[in-house]
Amino acid sequence: MKIKELLKEIEFQCLQGNLEEEITGFCQDNRSVEKGDLFVCIAGARFDTHNCIDDIAKKGAKLIVVERKVTTEVEGVTIVLVSDTRRVLPLIAAAYYGHPADKLTTIGVTGSKGKTTTTHMLADMLRSAGYKVGTIGTNGAIFGDNIFELNNSTPDPQQIQMYLSMMVKAGCTHAVIEVSSQGMKQHRVDGFTFDYSIFTNISTGDHIGPNEHKDFEEYLYCKAMLLEHSKLGFVNMDDEHCKDLLKYITKPVKFFGENKVANIVISNVKKVFEHGQPGIVFETSNELKGTFYVNLPGEFNSKNALAAISVANEIGVSIEEINDALGHMNIKGRLDMVYRSPKFSVCVDFAHNGFSTRNLLVALREYKPKRLVCVFGADGNRSKHRRYEMGEASGNLADLSIITAGHNRFESFEDILKDIHVGMDKTTGSYLVIPNRKEAIKYAIEHAEEGDLITIIGLGHETYQEENGIKYPHSDTEYVKQVIKDLGL
Repeated sequence: MKIKELLKEIEFQCLQGNLEEEITGFCQDNRSVEKGDLFVCIAGARFDTHNCIDDIAKKGAKLIVVERKVTTEVEGVTIVLVSDTRRVLPLIAAAYYGHPADKLTTIGVTGSKGKTTTTHMLADMLRSAGYKVGTIGTNGAIFGDNIFELNNSTPDPQQIQMYLSMMVKAGCTHAVIEVSSQGMKQHRVDGFTFDYSIFTNISTGDHIGPNEHKDFEEYLYCKAMLLEHSKLGFVNMDDEHCKDLLKYITKPVKFFGENKVANIVISNVKKVFEHGQPGIVFETSNELKGTFYVNLPGEFNSKNALAAISVANEIGVSIEEINDALGHMNIKGRLDMVYRSPKFSVCVDFAHNGFSTRNLLVALREYKPKRLVCVFGADGNRSKHRRYEMGEASGNLADLSIITAGHNRFESFEDILKDIHVGMDKTTGSYLVIPNRKEAIKYAIEHAEEGDLITIIGLGHETYQEENGIKYPHSDTEYVKQVIKDLGL
């Protein structure tokens, strides 16, 4: 593709070079640039690639897009100036990959909690109806037998467009994408308009801080922008911030929830326990009248299911097809029962703040364990409120808490532990502190008592643990399996 074709929908100034040159690759990692690549410079929080223009050019980049005037003496490279590289990156990526979203039905899912579960519920409903579906989110980019790990729930624009293009080539008809507030703030999905979008909920005290959102209002606004970025939005009418959210939205929306004026109303939510498996049954009315069963515990999952049902119904999926999907849910890192035996069971979950920790532990009580053991750590360089609330939730709801490390990032475990104690000390819960995560998990399993349900939370599906900027390989799920094997259980 010629540079001039790639940039035809973008305002720019050519600082040097030739717009007739051909682009043969797309790279966003300055360490991996190859001959013929296009490269868009981003001024990040920790690193600004504008500062290594010469290195990028020497490696063979054919086009470099910048937001401040720079030059290089390296020959054969074209440099163009734009007002905001973050804003143009998704537009360039969409053009480079041939606007793949235009060939798919796209659904974006946002919310403080429930994005991953709702995404996979909806994807499974669509598959049950015979559609070929891809997903992009916390659990990776998934389509067919392909699973690609991602660093962020909503990856950078180049990756989004690349995976959407791969989905089109694989014959997919639909793509369900988790859209984080950070993803909206950084314009990662600006390269297309979603056909549908879902807002599950929003909670205060989460994702607010120097590395995320400056305040709750900005957080709310970024959530709202997904709905404004779609043809039709679906909103949880029961969320306490629903009215505040709607003030930012001009596009059409439909509502779901317990409110009787919602487009799809949920009622008669009941917990059931069948064949040793807790689940939920509920009814819907107004635009969709039906009865649904979800094979997951926790009343919060009825709302996740309702969000997915609302879009599935709009697309034309039948009640029978929806129920077929909901009755066989198994989502990696979400209420994931990775080990069961007559003596004890182990569940891995991504719960990483007070809200999700409370919901998870209440849901796990529905398995009727004799003792509920919670192994958890809180993240560094994130809101301290998460730590307070996780400590309080586990102290109140678990019979034994084992406090360990999560992603310490650039904070010490000792500092994070002090904040966890703020919440834990409000309770009378029993707890141990074992800083090494593997040792904490092994201790919980080795000391399991008859009837225990052990839950290991915070990392969920993730395959690494981060400390001082380094991501060390680690999977809670795989380590549990290893310990079980080593102990001959």
